[in-house]
Amino acid sequence: MPVMWSPDSEFAKERRRWETSYTEFGPPGRTFEQREWPLMVYRASRPSSGGKTPILEHYIVADEQEERNMRSRGFVRGPDHAIAMLEASERELATAAAERAYQDRLMSDRAKVEATAVDETTIQHLGSIPETPIHKKGWPKGKPRKQVSHG
Repeated sequence: MPVMWSPDSEFAKERRRWETSYTEFGPPGRTFEQREWPLMVYRASRPSSGGKTPILEHYIVADEQEERNMRSRGFVRGPDHAIAMLEASERELATAAAERAYQDRLMSDRAKVEATAVDETTIQHLGSIPETPIHKKGWPKGKPRKQVSHG
């Protein structure tokens, strides 16, 4: 059976002191303050065994500095933003892989061998292969050519 409290009772008066919105005990006793901290930030990733459902990590930050630190590690406010960020990064990787596959078709055989050698040195996807500088034979690197004047 519910208990009925009179708005004039000591309990109702104390309860009103702590409330920030209107309740059955009457008007609020204190004003509402928007407090940003502590705040929970999220990061989404895919399971290492594969699968469509993302894994959400969360962390509670105490101040703005800690939030900046966690943002640099890939955490964002809200789980929906974390999933959107994961999908955007996967889309960027897919686009880079497609562009790389297209460029590989246009490479010479020698360049393909060089690209394969670079790919085998890392486990991560490389969107582009670092260029190897080509040195022209006959002139040492850094030596200026002799200027010939015609006249």
